[in-house]
Amino acid sequence: IQPRNLVILGKSSKLKLVHCDDIFSHVPTLANSVTEIFVAENASVEYFKMQNNDNHSALISSTYFHQRDNSTITSHTISLNGGIIRNNLHVAINGENCESNLYGLYLPDKDQLVDNHTFVEHLKPNSTSRELFKGVIDEHARAVFSGRIEVKKEAQKTNAFQTNNNILLSDDATVNSKPNLQIYADDVKCSHGATVGQLDQEALFYMRARGIGEENAKTLLMYAFADEVITKISIDALREKICQLVNKRLKGELSICD
Repeated sequence: IQPRNLVILGKSSKLKLVHCDDIFSHVPTLANSVTEIFVAENASVEYFKMQNNDNHSALISSTYFHQRDNSTITSHTISLNGGIIRNNLHVAINGENCESNLYGLYLPDKDQLVDNHTFVEHLKPNSTSRELFKGVIDEHARAVFSGRIEVKKEAQKTNAFQTNNNILLSDDATVNSKPNLQIYADDVKCSHGATVGQLDQEALFYMRARGIGEENAKTLLMYAFADEVITKISIDALREKICQLVNKRLKGELSICD
């Protein structure tokens, strides 16, 4: 299937959009999804993209945001499960005093692959972008984060920040992280960073010394790591549901998004 979604926000409008890919067919599937979101002056959109697919599925998801003056976009990409997932996010900040927030959480295990590519273009001055992507990778799974921020010469007074943090739960898990800044303006504040590590053994020992079983202690540490992304979700009922789904996923369980 190859769906295309087109969303156009008029001046000073607001939208919260929940988009869930939920595939449990147990047969090979390919979904190639494109979503375009145009955000006019003073408008704001919060886009929630949840992916909870069967291990036989392949999903290519491309999302394009186009911003005008004084607009705000916030994107949440929650990849709970799926055989192969590729997320392409492209933000064109073609206006002044804009705000762009990209948040992501991915939890692959077995032989799964989650591949996140982001591209934020600062085309006009006086705007801010933030990216925070976190991953917990287990067994033989692989994850990729490739984040590119480009600040054009005309985009003075730009603030752009990018962070990618990962936890590997096994010796066979792999993550490739590539933060990338291309800055052609000279009056900006920009930073990027990436970390790859394991669960904190001191914290794990501390919890076990107080009577918490090893598996529960590991789950609590993983959830605490993921919670920084989950807390960004502004819809209370959705945030509670994501909390439940993430908790089950970290225990190796699967459930339908509903």
